Amino acid sequence: MKILLYTQYFPPESNAPANRWAGFVKCLRDRGHKITVLTSFPNHPLGKIFDGYKNQWRLVEQNKGVKIIRSWTYVSSAKGFLPRIMNYLSFAFSSFFNSLSEKNNDIIIASMPPLTVGLVGKIISRRFKKPLIIDLRDLWPEAAQSTGYLKSSNIFHRFLYSISKRKAQSVYDYARVILINSPALKEELICSYGVSSDKIYFIPNGVDLDLFANNSVMAEKIIEEKYQLKNKFVVLYSGLVGFAQNVELIVRTANLAKENKDIVFLIMGTGPKLPEVKNMIELMELKNVVLTGFRPRQEIPIFIKKADVCLVTYKNDVTFTKNIPSKIFDYLAGAKPIIINLEGAASEIILEAGAGLVVPPDDPWALYEIIMKLYRDAVLKDKLGFNGQTYALNHYDQKIIARKLEQILEEIVGEIKF
Repeated sequence: MKILLYTQYFPPESNAPANRWAGFVKCLRDRGHKITVLTSFPNHPLGKIFDGYKNQWRLVEQNKGVKIIRSWTYVSSAKGFLPRIMNYLSFAFSSFFNSLSEKNNDIIIASMPPLTVGLVGKIISRRFKKPLIIDLRDLWPEAAQSTGYLKSSNIFHRFLYSISKRKAQSVYDYARVILINSPALKEELICSYGVSSDKIYFIPNGVDLDLFANNSVMAEKIIEEKYQLKNKFVVLYSGLVGFAQNVELIVRTANLAKENKDIVFLIMGTGPKLPEVKNMIELMELKNVVLTGFRPRQEIPIFIKKADVCLVTYKNDVTFTKNIPSKIFDYLAGAKPIIINLEGAASEIILEAGAGLVVPPDDPWALYEIIMKLYRDAVLKDKLGFNGQTYALNHYDQKIIARKLEQILEEIVGEIKF
């Protein structure tokens, strides 16, 4: 098959959609499919073009047999409604024109959010008369409202929310198939948007197990020395430091643990809330919190290997109960116990795997007590980690999941009628 993947985020970015599709692209390429990725210049989450790139109208790369077309995108380090909308719209505009040379693909996959990718994907699909697959990771605009980008108190935002719901409906109705990364999204699509259940397929993120099989001992020692982790009990958070992730809870928990010199809280990632997190650390005069900033995808397994406990935190909002963050699969594969602060689709996986524990949404004392429980009980800690790794090997090998994705795509391409 010739596949056009349309996504605003792709490596070297290392957020959830980039990691999800980096793995699937690799697997599909290895199975003989020709893949073109239509994406932006890497800039997420800081709103700054990555070193080695220059923002321009079009750049074509070849990466291990995958054609990558990068399109000009408005980028800004300013955080707020207007810069984000300009980022989405500029990419939608430039990527549409850069798609016009890519008419010889068999199928189009558009990864949402943002909604603009789905809308332009629909236009490209109609223009080239090729089936459109929507890869839905979050409901939008619902997620935008939950994170505070769209405010219900703002009349214009309410208008935009209403328009966006109708546009999302048109994309869901048009798509041949909708892929979801969380089973909870299926009920929402059926109940809120009237999507037929037979066009919805659950394709979890999974994990690239090869990443965890090729760790360098030397790299591990370098990280240990750089961040002074030797002989420490490391509590790791990996991922976006954003409005949804409630990383502030981790800092408040670290404040409770600051008298214990053995415990270090390692926050790996960056994002719009990082300045606030840094300010909290300074005000509390915490010496037990280490910020690594952005780290490339290939280093994540090394950090996880150095960790004793891994965290998944969210704001207490019903929207996030439907999410299954990709970091969970990395934690499972790395054989580390997981503590999550929100009941929902993600906690169900963790509990089913016997890989971790759930604490109340915004209770630093509860989180602190569970961390201390695992600190004192190495047998329990190791058992939870072993359970998680076994579960990941049996259920979330990305190569196996990619074969299921491949079967879905081949079935659609094999249909005579478009």
